Amino acid sequence: MTRLAVFDVGGTAIKYCAMEGTDIQLQGEVPTPDPMSHDQEPFLQALEGILAQLGPVEGIALSMPGVVDVDRKYLHTGGALLYNFNVDVTAWEERFGLPVEVENDARCSTMAELAVGNLQGVQNGVVLTFGTGIGGGTVVNGQLFKGSHLYSGEASMMYFRFPHKASKLRDAGSWSTDCSTVGMCRRLAEAKGIEKCDGRQLFAWLEEGDEVTTQLFRDVCDGIAIQIHNIQCWIDPERICLGGGISRNPLFIEGVRDAHRRFNAELLCDFPEVEIVTCRFFNDANLIGAYQHFLHMREKRGA
Repeated sequence: MTRLAVFDVGGTAIKYCAMEGTDIQLQGEVPTPDPMSHDQEPFLQALEGILAQLGPVEGIALSMPGVVDVDRKYLHTGGALLYNFNVDVTAWEERFGLPVEVENDARCSTMAELAVGNLQGVQNGVVLTFGTGIGGGTVVNGQLFKGSHLYSGEASMMYFRFPHKASKLRDAGSWSTDCSTVGMCRRLAEAKGIEKCDGRQLFAWLEEGDEVTTQLFRDVCDGIAIQIHNIQCWIDPERICLGGGISRNPLFIEGVRDAHRRFNAELLCDFPEVEIVTCRFFNDANLIGAYQHFLHMREKRGA
């Protein structure tokens, strides 16, 4: 059985573990080095520090944001991590002295759900993960679909409005800016006139019936429902799995389901209600998918 160091790199935290088959060991997380920096060294040092804790491994499996060419081991973009744009991952292999395989984080989540999770047996499905941004993965005819330029599933790049470069927000008008977990918390903090809040505080206020939180949460769920409708119009999935830490709270999935039903009720024609469920593995999905991806790529490379 292959023992790997597995990393799920996000905009705020690097989750990690040693994995051998389905056995997850030594699981933990550390803060992600400043995403707005162009200096990659602190990020690589963070990985080295974790590797030292995990003990002997045969390779490194990475789930990361951005556009990833898995065959070339090349990061075209790094999502929210500016230091991971235009990166040749083979340089990491030389540094760590281990084989490295990288895949987009939402695709890792999708692979985990397709193989052993809530997309098993689904011919056409979608995974949407909510966190710093919004990740997406698409299954068409029972297979992971990446598109002609590796952009299929780049949900953070979907837009509501024409982008304005003059805005103080990095991607003003994007779905992610409005409806990711980070985006929702930012909007709530602005609405309440406070410096910041997090997901736990948001749901605590929601459970208390706070009017400002309730209205903003409804607006966010409506925004998600609109894009689910747009996804349906192009892919017509039978099931959509919602992931990320926020998906653990039942209020989130119920809010999205309710918004989806309300949206359909306003249409002038009958439109199918897609099945909306949570991801089976929640925050572990990216780790499990990254491990599976490593094994698949090593077999593909004949290694």
